[in-house]
Amino acid sequence: MDWKKRRTLPSSQVKRVAIVGGTHGNETNGVYLARHFMRSPDLVKRPSFETEVFLSNEAAVKQNTRYVEEDLNRCYLLADLTDSAKATASLERKRALEVDRRLGPKSAAEPRCDLVIDLHNTTSATDIALLMAPDDDFAHELGHHLMSLDDGVRIVNWNTQPDWALCPSVGRSGMTFEVGACPWGCIVPDLFQRSQKLLVALLDYVEAHNGRISAGKVARQNVTVPVYRSLGISIDYPRTADGDLDGMVHPDLQGRDFGEIKEGDNLFLTFGGAVQKFNRKDHKVPDGQGSVYAMFVNEAAYYEKKVALMLFDKSEKTFSKSASA
Repeated sequence: MDWKKRRTLPSSQVKRVAIVGGTHGNETNGVYLARHFMRSPDLVKRPSFETEVFLSNEAAVKQNTRYVEEDLNRCYLLADLTDSAKATASLERKRALEVDRRLGPKSAAEPRCDLVIDLHNTTSATDIALLMAPDDDFAHELGHHLMSLDDGVRIVNWNTQPDWALCPSVGRSGMTFEVGACPWGCIVPDLFQRSQKLLVALLDYVEAHNGRISAGKVARQNVTVPVYRSLGISIDYPRTADGDLDGMVHPDLQGRDFGEIKEGDNLFLTFGGAVQKFNRKDHKVPDGQGSVYAMFVNEAAYYEKKVALMLFDKSEKTFSKSASA
């Protein structure tokens, strides 16, 4: 699939937006923000496009758990959605098929939803991170606007790869709206209020975008934004010889998502008190790679994946946006 060809273009009308909560059932900020919008539809209703809001993994929400059988946000690969045996192998894969039909389908050149916003929380201190496909210019335009409204907003690009197993990838364009630090099962007031404000502003921007297109105001200008890009490198916690956990994130690193990690910086503290430091060679940072940054530091959901943090670089992306926005 050529994802670029099916994207919502900055020069095209948006007809339908979906806001999805509860992809992970214990990410409560997103769950209750979605429920709030469902109970107060006028907050998300706009004249020129439809907005749908729903919970994608209600079974996990009821159990206040990330997932019931497997991670729903790893079930949206096109190959998996179109494999009849695999697509029904778990509760979450069956639900992914239903969500796919509602938002997409992903196999369609013209999916039903032009923009998908998937609400997530993380126990890491990301503040407000907007994760999106590297080639999704419209999502970057929206991110650029939200960055102008809140200094805590950052744009993060998904890995460059043939397909993504993530919910927003089912629609034309979209983003993972990731906020943290949020404990599982809790609502963090500041992040809830800022998220609501930014999502309302995003919908207002889409409405204004449609108005400019209808009025024939198609002048564009190039803008450049900073973006964080995954290096595809994950670092595990200290382990015993039999694989059990033997240490924790060093206090110097805790809470420093998007902070630069330099050679010799403290990474981990073993339970016995030994400090383990960052070593670019040992941690498989490619030769010639510039500065590297930490993300998803000490994320609770990633303990089972043996991931203490991920490494990113920082670059710039230039794209075209409305000259009148």
